Amino acid sequence: MDRTPVYLDSNVIIDMADGRENELLGLVMRSIYFGPYCYPYSAEQISEITDNERQARNKSRLMLLSDISRNVYFEHSINSLQFRTEPTTNVFETINKMPLTQSWEADLANFISFEQQLKARTSYGLSTDDLNNISAEEAISKINSAISEYEYGIKPGQIEPPRSLDDLMAYTEHNMREHFTPIWDFLGADVESQLRNGKLVSLFSLLDSFGFWSDSKKIYKKGSRLADSRHAFNGSYFKCVVSRDKRFLNKSEAAYKFFEITTECFHTDNFKSHLDDLMSKLS
Repeated sequence: MDRTPVYLDSNVIIDMADGRENELLGLVMRSIYFGPYCYPYSAEQISEITDNERQARNKSRLMLLSDISRNVYFEHSINSLQFRTEPTTNVFETINKMPLTQSWEADLANFISFEQQLKARTSYGLSTDDLNNISAEEAISKINSAISEYEYGIKPGQIEPPRSLDDLMAYTEHNMREHFTPIWDFLGADVESQLRNGKLVSLFSLLDSFGFWSDSKKIYKKGSRLADSRHAFNGSYFKCVVSRDKRFLNKSEAAYKFFEITTECFHTDNFKSHLDDLMSKLS
């Protein structure tokens, strides 16, 4: 790929398609025509910008996404992780062949209630107010300290509990390798990309659980953090991620720093300024 790939969060695509971000749309198109960026799309984006009850709107949004992405598709499936050419309409049709219950993500995400999560966070001495006022690195350090110093009341013979986010990630990797490697081998999956996905999604959720830019109670019940974590994984293969969702951006940035991933995070307004400056220099 001779262009630098930029990952647009679904809210950015919707804002451009619905006329709320005409300035950004113009800058994005100029950056496509004159360089240096490209904007591949994902199945997650298509799932979130479309609605089976609004076919006319789907058509216009998919056309816009096709123009922006030039039909370059970032495919993320069990046995394929690649950039390739595919019309947006084809991916839309594929993901809608087997319709799923709309609430499955919310049901899974609320297996642990908002109140239970808040109680657990408080028991570690952590709060959103504190963590949201420090940098991602400082937040990770504070969470690690809280885990390390927590009094678990271990009895003789019991397994030592995790004492850091690194320990939790090591457990996640061990558990995934033990239980999923045979399935991955059978399906021809790339083990390392599956591990990267599992660990990044797990850390994203843990950061939310411990209180770093956590979702509000209303958003928590929707289960949006699961979709957000998948966007963060997709974005880890791009140069930068753009969104107007500050919670998503801050958790993504923290996850990238933890795993030493170089992806940058831009708020929509900051990315517009960046593109404006860049296009001025190129004109």
